[in-house]
Amino acid sequence: MPTLSPPQPDAAAPRTPAPGLAGRELVVQIRRLLVVTLVACVVYPAFIGGSRSFCPGGFDADGGFIDRDGQATDLAPQCLSLQMGPGPFVFAAIAAIVLLALGRVIRVADDLESATRMLRRAGLAIMIVTGLSLVIAHVWFALLPVTEWDPASGSFFLFPFPFAGVEMTVAPLTP
Repeated sequence: MPTLSPPQPDAAAPRTPAPGLAGRELVVQIRRLLVVTLVACVVYPAFIGGSRSFCPGGFDADGGFIDRDGQATDLAPQCLSLQMGPGPFVFAAIAAIVLLALGRVIRVADDLESATRMLRRAGLAIMIVTGLSLVIAHVWFALLPVTEWDPASGSFFLFPFPFAGVEMTVAPLTP
């Protein structure tokens, strides 16, 4: 006796949304926003790293220390090292964009088209914040005047910077 199998759907036929999934397009846009957010939160820390260092002085031919002016000294010169990494303000800005966009969709959107537009703009804003943060942070870090650092003061003024975090280390030169 032959078995009857249920009819298979035609792959070329257009799919109709299942009942109860009328907001599918909105869910797709929210998923897109979350994917953009996740990618930004991976790309930003991956490309924000950098380091710079400066050591006024060094070693003479006999292995002794010399200071900034080339004079022999018994004390090891102090060296400055700066390490750039991700800053918390960029992650906070990305989170704020997502939360504000979702809140705006809930409060203001009149239809699917306006909700979709708001979510797309939020995704674009996240990409812009991430890209600009990377460019601005690298340019700012490259322009830091590390060669003007004075070891006598032992400090280097790093003003608060929202696009990246910078860790400063001062240590004596080691052979």
